[in-house]
Amino acid sequence: MDFIKKNWKFVGTSHKNLPESMLALGVNPKILSSLFSRGVISDRKAEIFMRGGLEYIHSPFLFKQMQKAVDRIKKAINLKEHILVYGDRDVDGVTAVNIIVDTIKNYGGDVEWYIPFDEGYGIHKDILSKYASDNVKVLITVDCGMSAKEEVEYAKGLGIDVILTDHHEPVEDTIPNPFALINPKMQGTKYPFKNIAGCAVSLKLAQALVMTYGRQYNKYNLLFSAQKNGDDFNGELLWLSNDVELERKSFSGIDELRKELKVAYRIYTFSAPAAEALIKKDILLKDKIIVFDKPQKDDIESLITQKVKMDYNADRMKDFFESALDICALGTIADSMPLIDENKIIVSEGLKIIAANPHQRPGLGLLIEDTLKTKDSYNISVQSVSRNIIPMLNSAGRMGRGALSAQLLFARDKFQAQALYTDIIKLNDERKELQFENIEQFKNLLREQCDPDNDKVIIIKASNLELGVTGIIASGMVKTYSKPAFLLISGGDEAVGAARSVEGFNIVNALESVKDILIKYGGHSQAAGFTIEDSKIDEFKRRIIDYAKKNLVEIEPLNSIIIENELKISDINIDFYNQIESLSPFGMGNPRPIFCIKGVNVTEVYVFGSKREHLKFKVSQKGSRNVQAVFWNKSRYGDIIRKDDFFDLAFCLDIADKNGEAVVQLSVIDIKPSY
Repeated sequence: MDFIKKNWKFVGTSHKNLPESMLALGVNPKILSSLFSRGVISDRKAEIFMRGGLEYIHSPFLFKQMQKAVDRIKKAINLKEHILVYGDRDVDGVTAVNIIVDTIKNYGGDVEWYIPFDEGYGIHKDILSKYASDNVKVLITVDCGMSAKEEVEYAKGLGIDVILTDHHEPVEDTIPNPFALINPKMQGTKYPFKNIAGCAVSLKLAQALVMTYGRQYNKYNLLFSAQKNGDDFNGELLWLSNDVELERKSFSGIDELRKELKVAYRIYTFSAPAAEALIKKDILLKDKIIVFDKPQKDDIESLITQKVKMDYNADRMKDFFESALDICALGTIADSMPLIDENKIIVSEGLKIIAANPHQRPGLGLLIEDTLKTKDSYNISVQSVSRNIIPMLNSAGRMGRGALSAQLLFARDKFQAQALYTDIIKLNDERKELQFENIEQFKNLLREQCDPDNDKVIIIKASNLELGVTGIIASGMVKTYSKPAFLLISGGDEAVGAARSVEGFNIVNALESVKDILIKYGGHSQAAGFTIEDSKIDEFKRRIIDYAKKNLVEIEPLNSIIIENELKISDINIDFYNQIESLSPFGMGNPRPIFCIKGVNVTEVYVFGSKREHLKFKVSQKGSRNVQAVFWNKSRYGDIIRKDDFFDLAFCLDIADKNGEAVVQLSVIDIKPSY
């Protein structure tokens, strides 16, 4: 047999092209190259990416209407007004509901929640009417609402103040006008990171609410860095309120700095001598000034980080994050958010919390015990959570019972959790059966309605199938054919569709191009839903195909491998592996780096595994030490990977146990003969 010919595409950057400030971090240049390919192009961003914790997340008050939103919620809590939290039924929506409801309850709020049963996605007027009659005064939407312009106006007419939180793309003609709107994708927002999940938007709302109960809420804090200048000090100062930058400027002399201190609630600095000089002039400042230990870099950015870190380690904020980040990580993974910037921190910290206490939530603990427990520990990673936890939690929503997954995460009693978990297992089995039936139907219709090899997009219409798993089937088709997929199920006069996309093709923009023939639509760039009259499906198909011809850029073919850098065997060691791991967690938008090594000599080769399905071999390079390589599920290549032959390898680095010692091995992805 021959090797499968795959295209190796190199994306690495030479260390000569890296900024000097990044090279000064003391990180292997080939690791920095991987960061550079991810858009990390400064030493500070590299530091945050590799070592960043919660102190690097953005202030929730960067959202334009955040203060208005949390002040209204706090008023409702104080007046014992009835609050309703309304969410979507997928994992993102379910976790978002949990975060907000738990936070409001912790402060004594009168709150309940609702997740649609069989009404379909979004806010529904009849549900609003029911809760208005129950005296609901504040409605908080999570992971939904951006296309609910009419429904929001209806709620306002019922005397309900709507706080709309969402992360889906705003669509110009359908943007609602609620009491407060929190969405990182809204034009004009100062929030610096747009690609957070709905549960993360809820996290920011909940975080802001917690901050309102702190002594520093709406207070002015002054931060300054100072350098000795003869008998005086010069430096830079920054005013913050709610961790939002208000003003930054330089100062010349302690007296000039003192003029700025009158309204400061707290003053923060690394400069003990400057602090002593201020106190000497005004003893009342002693209780206001906090002096941090001086770091390697004495600048305002480092000072902000240190202040926020101290605040987040305070009991109130620490307890909040430990109670919310675990499920926020689940929702972020479930919604396939890119694991960069804030998402990377949320997922990294959230998975640490789960690993430290898998049974913090009894329902989640049952899931983990059944799917992630190994002999001595728990295999908790982005990949294991995505494969095992998310599908189980999503199954209830796909079968119209999203509230069941929410109840499982809310449960604090292990017996109640066990009963809910039993129901979810049953629903998951039903979901698998439904999914299998629908996959077979769509496969048959694919052959009848499409030419997947030549069509720019896949558009399939089915009739009288159960809704619920269309999205997951569309995702499977995108993976198989590397093309956007639109799957519709018609049930009479209307058809409900699920759309999934490839990178570089915004599915919401595609739907917006045909909005005049849609009943409703919404979503984000890679996933969306829509409803259309059955009679207009043919026109929809024609216009979407035309749109794709003009806007769908070529993507990497399925047989391409993105290589981040070429290594030599001398590069491969535990320290290099650990530096790679500092880029984790790996997942969407932050893939595990793939490297290549050329001209290695095979010194030993054999098959292993219970079914002799894997191939293990050792390689050296120009007389170097041997390094172990594993080609998983590729024992069939044992006849052509022979001792003393020379090959080029594409691989990720992995760890293997050798007589109780951790050693680095190559987890081979592709192999080519060296010529």
